[in-house]
Amino acid sequence: MKTSFGILVTAIVLFVFGFLYWAANPLPNQALNTVPDAEAAASAVAEQFPETGMYSFMQSGIGATVIVNHGASEEVDLLVMVYGFIHYLLIAAVLAVVLRTGAPLSAHVRRAFILGLAAVVVVEGSDIIWWGYTWGWKLWSAAYLVLVFVIGALVLSKFLPRDPDIVA
Repeated sequence: MKTSFGILVTAIVLFVFGFLYWAANPLPNQALNTVPDAEAAASAVAEQFPETGMYSFMQSGIGATVIVNHGASEEVDLLVMVYGFIHYLLIAAVLAVVLRTGAPLSAHVRRAFILGLAAVVVVEGSDIIWWGYTWGWKLWSAAYLVLVFVIGALVLSKFLPRDPDIVA
């Protein structure tokens, strides 16, 4: 029961952290390029990419991967927030399985840091190599991934059973 409550608390903390990192923090978006005429770009995207989805093409020396959402709005989408929270619940649950019961806090943080680095190498490395994502954007994503695992371990470790013979 205590671990389940810890998973819930960890998910809430990670949800707030995710909001602060991606929505309240203007720095990651500065790693993205801007278009000179957003209205013209939106019209061209709507014309060339008629369905919501992900497109990829290479033609005459230019390649692009475009993610199109025809229902996009600047307003907060409640369903997306629910899915995001469920995502953090899953992350916390995975951490609860991976972190050793009874281990000291330092062991939890070390293990979570290694998990975060593994996620960075696989996910962010693949995006840079195979999909051409820019380093600037991916460095922000990499920092976020490692921090999610470490913060998750710091919070969740408070709820995992302790080994009385191990001093934290």
